[in-house]
Amino acid sequence: MAIRHRHFPRSSIPLSETVEAWTLIASVVLAVYLIRSDLISVIVAHTTQFGIAGSFIEGFFFTSVLTTIPAIVAIIESATYVPAWELALIGGFGAVCGDLLVFRFVQSSFTEHMLRAVFHPKLMRLGTRIASGPLWWFGPLLGVLVIASPLPDEIGLLMMGLSHIRLIQFVPLAFIANAAGIYMIATAAQNFG
Repeated sequence: MAIRHRHFPRSSIPLSETVEAWTLIASVVLAVYLIRSDLISVIVAHTTQFGIAGSFIEGFFFTSVLTTIPAIVAIIESATYVPAWELALIGGFGAVCGDLLVFRFVQSSFTEHMLRAVFHPKLMRLGTRIASGPLWWFGPLLGVLVIASPLPDEIGLLMMGLSHIRLIQFVPLAFIANAAGIYMIATAAQNFG
């Protein structure tokens, strides 16, 4: 008696999106662990001892919703002995490296699938029209303003990524925005500290 094998339909989800989904899940699990263990605060608190490398690390952590607050505290402490322009320059490079990790994810098709699942189709069509119409620059401009602010960069990166800005345009904009944000924080700390 022959055994009949069932043939299951192949998944229509591409491998790259599956990998991105598992990466997102692993990132959330890691983020929860880091928040509960307070490890990020300890790491960032010790970066002030490392001069230029510390400024780079502070900038790198300045970008994420999970690490923005400890990074701002470290930048304020570093501003007592590091010039604001140096913190902004080196920290800006670190922040761009952190932003690039998120930006590549934001531009993926997996993110578009997630947004379609969360937002109403009419809102998605409105966003598409704005991004491809004469106001195409509005999304990147808002994104740059969010990145320059002490707010976590993910919101600004999402705005820039969905506007389909090219990487060659993104890097200088992200550097200028992050460096300006770090410079404003360091200058305020030096003036009021």
